[in-house]
Amino acid sequence: MQISQQILKSPDAVIQPPADGGTNTLLLVFAPREWLENEAFLARVGAAFPPGTRMAGCSTSGEITARGAHDQVATLTYLSFDSTQVEVVVQPSLGMDDSRETGRKLAAEIERKTGEASFVLIFSDGLNVNGSELVAGLREGLTGRCQFSGGLAGDGFKFEKTAVMADGQVHPESVVAVAFKGDRLRSSCSSIAGWSPFGTFRQVTRSRANHLYELDGKPALDVYSSYLGADAADLPSSGLLYPLEIHLGDGAAPLIRTLLAVDREKGSLTFAGDIPQDSTVRLMNASYDQLVDGAGKAAKRAVSEHDSPSLALLVSCVGRKLALASYTDLEVDAVKDALPKGTILTGFHSYGEIGLDETAHGIELHNQTMTVTLLSEAP
Repeated sequence: MQISQQILKSPDAVIQPPADGGTNTLLLVFAPREWLENEAFLARVGAAFPPGTRMAGCSTSGEITARGAHDQVATLTYLSFDSTQVEVVVQPSLGMDDSRETGRKLAAEIERKTGEASFVLIFSDGLNVNGSELVAGLREGLTGRCQFSGGLAGDGFKFEKTAVMADGQVHPESVVAVAFKGDRLRSSCSSIAGWSPFGTFRQVTRSRANHLYELDGKPALDVYSSYLGADAADLPSSGLLYPLEIHLGDGAAPLIRTLLAVDREKGSLTFAGDIPQDSTVRLMNASYDQLVDGAGKAAKRAVSEHDSPSLALLVSCVGRKLALASYTDLEVDAVKDALPKGTILTGFHSYGEIGLDETAHGIELHNQTMTVTLLSEAP
């Protein structure tokens, strides 16, 4: 497995062709939405790489490499496999309320095209797909067959529109999967947050999917705002600093959900993943030390399952980027320091992360985590 990487500082920047080709090649592209929507840019990218190179990626809220966290650049990471086959699959979203079926259909199409995948990377629209339900549908189709990880596309701090790309074409409101097939592929994944809960547990007394209407029988917006004080005036953007910790009461690890929108007329909140009715929740916050420590732990846990990775895909929540501000590079450094020297890093800041929960018992949609996926090809 050979890897090369370029960082483009403008859509017109010179793109260097890779030194080597191959029959099983993949180009991962992470860039601002406006760049991916530029047909001329994608055409230039495609033309710079060998014919037959599969392409996949998404828009971001910032790009990640071993040099740190970036803004307004494109990262091109070229992978050439010795024997592992690569398939790129696109599934249009069936709508927010039918995201589980979107996941099921994507899993079925992966199986149809690969027979039996070894591992799957997922890049989903970040605003028109219910990530929790998408992951549930994927689990139904892929559990027992292969693991998967990835994230939801970003759009900076704008939350207006996201883009996913497959083989040089942008696919609106869709999910892209990169399916690897081969017995020499090695992978591992870990997701850890680093946020701390505070305040009183509240019961979710009315919710639907990712919309939260009532906590303890009171309008959710009123209860949530009461904890934020002066920061409540800046909702929904300030909500990125105060995610919810969800306890389902079935022994599962707590989940974290990031606020996306508020409806002041209805007194409701919309989150990046489901808020199950009758669950209990409480707010969270964090210092930059906690977040950086969590990122390092995610990398260490992934390395404990895979000690010789060639590539590390980092998906970090946009909320962590807001909380870390000028210290954002430190969480990338923490991951880099935990990985073997020479590991290539790529990734992006997201609207949601897909990976194993902190107890490593199951794959979930996460918010506010650093999710680290490690890949290599055995000799």
